[in-house]
Amino acid sequence: MDALTAQNTRNNVSTPGSDEIRITRTFAAPRELVWKAWTTPDMLLYWFGCAAFSTVEAKADVREGGQYRVVLRNPDGEDIPIYGTYTAVRPIGHLAFTHLWEKPPVPENPAHHETFVTVDLHEEGERTRMDFRQTGLASIASRDSHVGGWCDSFDALDRRLA
Repeated sequence: MDALTAQNTRNNVSTPGSDEIRITRTFAAPRELVWKAWTTPDMLLYWFGCAAFSTVEAKADVREGGQYRVVLRNPDGEDIPIYGTYTAVRPIGHLAFTHLWEKPPVPENPAHHETFVTVDLHEEGERTRMDFRQTGLASIASRDSHVGGWCDSFDALDRRLA
């Protein structure tokens, strides 16, 4: 099995439509800790973003109508901000927000194109199952680019929570 297939399997990726991603990942951590990883700027710095980029800044006003901004730095040293608005916040189980790139990290992901993300966390004993969904992606190429970035992020989150 090649590395990409292994990563998609580990993250239980499905793409039910050309503009949609679904990922189900189970973490060996309590739900409250996984929630904090999604909602605490200091924790976002350690896992949010694809493997080729570093995360250099994170701000999050986690409430309905609140905004977030995460800045990724590519290998050339260019900052690529992601931003959006929280549309639903139900601690410690449901988070929904818009997701936009301030400038494209790759040509497939247009600047200021609004997508929608939901994250649902479910307790499974001492583990947490995360159901992640992103919709409204601009193209199949954009969808596939986001799959790689989210899988990198969730692998980093898994390592951080371990």
